[in-house]
Amino acid sequence: MRDKRLLSVLVVAVIVAIGSGLGVYSVLVRAKEDSRIPTVGIVVASTDLPEGHLLTKADARMSLVPRSAVPHGAFMSADSLVGRVTRVNVMAGDALVPGRLAPAGAGAGLEVKITPGKRAMAVKIDEVAGLSGLIQPNSRVDVLVTVREDAANAQERAKLFMSNMRVLSVGSQLERGPDGKPQNATTATLEVTPSEAEQLAIATNQGKIQLVLRGFGDPDTVATTGASISDMMRAMGMAAPARSIVITAPATAPTPARINSVTKTPAAAPAAAPAPRVDSAVVQVYRGDKISRQRFDKADTSKS
Repeated sequence: MRDKRLLSVLVVAVIVAIGSGLGVYSVLVRAKEDSRIPTVGIVVASTDLPEGHLLTKADARMSLVPRSAVPHGAFMSADSLVGRVTRVNVMAGDALVPGRLAPAGAGAGLEVKITPGKRAMAVKIDEVAGLSGLIQPNSRVDVLVTVREDAANAQERAKLFMSNMRVLSVGSQLERGPDGKPQNATTATLEVTPSEAEQLAIATNQGKIQLVLRGFGDPDTVATTGASISDMMRAMGMAAPARSIVITAPATAPTPARINSVTKTPAAAPAAAPAPRVDSAVVQVYRGDKISRQRFDKADTSKS
């Protein structure tokens, strides 16, 4: 009898333990289900994609992300991206969204790299920068122009008038090669606004354009006043050159070194009373490579 009671107590204890275990397990399962974050499959880049790359199926893969973290406009199928072109560099694992792609139907080329509202304008690179390969696609440069200060003065002035300009391409190259080696070229295509394109066109036609390479990640813009040969020589502690040289000659003995022609023009005398004789000298004045002529008159006060 006693053994039966002990067996009954043992059976009840086992049943209670099993029931408790099942209850705890169901609670844990429900808690896990409640804490599970819903996910959605989106298309991401399977490898690093350069700017202007034509997408294929191999360039995309599916990835699960939390529903709350799905980027706006994310694609749910890789097939819809075949033939699209990247507008910017895309890292492996980054979502392929419309903002990183050129419009549907756009081909791979320079136009997909241009920021909306800007233009691409090609300028000639000087031989030093072009042949040494200093300027490369996606470099940042300042534009330096050298022009004459005015029409009557041969002195030139150099001035930085555009800063932090983006280089879209160099020659026919849109991207720096994987080996990182520079490419020799004679032209660079800059990304400019329409107003900057107008200024650059005038600077190209009226002066000499040079591109000055900026350091990586340097956004600062430096205001300069420009420099002339006088400024350079003063900085070197040398006397500045004369802006113009005018040599005049006496009326009786002109100096042939700087005067190409001297013309004596006697003044006509009236019939009634002869007027004082007036001599004139025409002098050529040299200002750099500019030549002008000045006339000097000297009245003779002697009376006939």
